[in-house]
Amino acid sequence: MTNLYNQLAQIFYRLTYQVLRLWFFVARPTIEGVYVAVWFENKLLVIRNSYKASYTIPCGRIKRGENTAHAAVRELNEEVGIQLDPEKLSFVGTYTVQFRYATDIGSFFEVVMSRMPQVTPDNREVIWAQFMTLDQIRKLPLNPTVKAWLRDKQHQASQNQNRDIDGR
Repeated sequence: MTNLYNQLAQIFYRLTYQVLRLWFFVARPTIEGVYVAVWFENKLLVIRNSYKASYTIPCGRIKRGENTAHAAVRELNEEVGIQLDPEKLSFVGTYTVQFRYATDIGSFFEVVMSRMPQVTPDNREVIWAQFMTLDQIRKLPLNPTVKAWLRDKQHQASQNQNRDIDGR
């Protein structure tokens, strides 16, 4: 019965997403959400939603009256079953990307796990989750907002490495 429920939920998500894309085309909305980068042993948790072809990290919208850190831990729990206190997250920045007729404003948080967390995709919205190296991730079709964040993160890392070499 659970499998049937999950399959019906996946169909619902796909249909809803297609309607949402049509609304994006007409309304050109600005969407505010949160993204959570979960790191373990230099690998990043990547997920795939049932209704999108691209890969992303756990993410979602901010509910009315909810702050970004609470939205981030809620989405992380809903999508992959990882429970965290908001204080464990580090805010890393806000990224704004225009794609598919909408403007995505994503508040990014990171957490470095000292132990491998149990990752349990909900099998409705999220159908796949795995920790991957950045080299593996670069080969995937990524959500544009995640791609912008990763590009910035890699640029910062290379600048820090150059500073270390230059001794500044």
